[in-house]
Amino acid sequence: MRYAGVAVAIVFAPSLAAQAVLDTPSGRYEVIGLEQWTLGALQDSLAAHGESLTSHACAAVLRSKLGFPDAAVVTYLGRSGRSQRYTEIMVVEPQDSARVQYLPLPTDSAAERHEWLDGISLIRRNANLISFLLSHLQILYAANPPDSLFRRSPDSELFRAFLANHTTAADLRLAGWTIRNDKNLDNVIVAAFILGSPSGWPATSADLVAALRNPIQPASVTAASLLEYLIGTARVPVDWDAFVPTFHALLDGTNLFAYRAISALLEEAPPPRPVGRRLLEGGGHVPLSRLEASDSLVHASAYRLLKRLTAYDLPPDAAAWRRALASR
Repeated sequence: MRYAGVAVAIVFAPSLAAQAVLDTPSGRYEVIGLEQWTLGALQDSLAAHGESLTSHACAAVLRSKLGFPDAAVVTYLGRSGRSQRYTEIMVVEPQDSARVQYLPLPTDSAAERHEWLDGISLIRRNANLISFLLSHLQILYAANPPDSLFRRSPDSELFRAFLANHTTAADLRLAGWTIRNDKNLDNVIVAAFILGSPSGWPATSADLVAALRNPIQPASVTAASLLEYLIGTARVPVDWDAFVPTFHALLDGTNLFAYRAISALLEEAPPPRPVGRRLLEGGGHVPLSRLEASDSLVHASAYRLLKRLTAYDLPPDAAAWRRALASR
């Protein structure tokens, strides 16, 4: 089949779900999570708004114009076992909106917190600082980080010093309130980094986990990266029972942009098996949909996660996993 000048393959899985694959000169695009929509209908609807699956605004248009309660686009370059560029477009269709459980949008928009102006000024003047910090969290929160790394980014050392001076219980309470209630993104990002220190755990755990369902995307994605570090690398103790509802919602379709970080932390430091099964039972839409992907690495990642959380001895077949998770 040809559509808009590209080769299109509709891959029907054994279940009702259908994955749509587009091969273009720039690489492969795969829509993961389709159940009632067809690839053609999706393309036509996007085209009506001047966009396509290959455009940068694809996820935003799916959410804001086409009624998809969540959508996320992740592009993997031609490396890490892939021979070509591969773009994964994860979606939750409109009829499944109940599976997307973001918290209400915060209503308070406070001015920049004067207590945090030093940190806010750093992230404002350096557009690359947040991504650099999220890539080096183990060093950011170290008592004595190596000088060689921070010489590459002097602002990082200044931000580390700022965080070191904001570790009191009052600081943590203010950061917790901010990440739950404030719409001012500068305040929210600084609050997330204050909460991300292992020294504040477990007092900060409820606020960071709640932030995973914050509808302000930079806040929830930053929280996911911090939790991946705290749980997967720093190995802080986790009261998994308290967080089952949130992680169940994440694996069922809430906050697709944060899914990779959530999946990585659950693979690296999975909860006890009984809890891991509860995270999936009656849900698990995202890993189940990814299990049907044409991309072998996406497929393998989904299978690893399902096995790590449940220890069920099942083949990498989505229909078998759906039956198992629905019946327990």
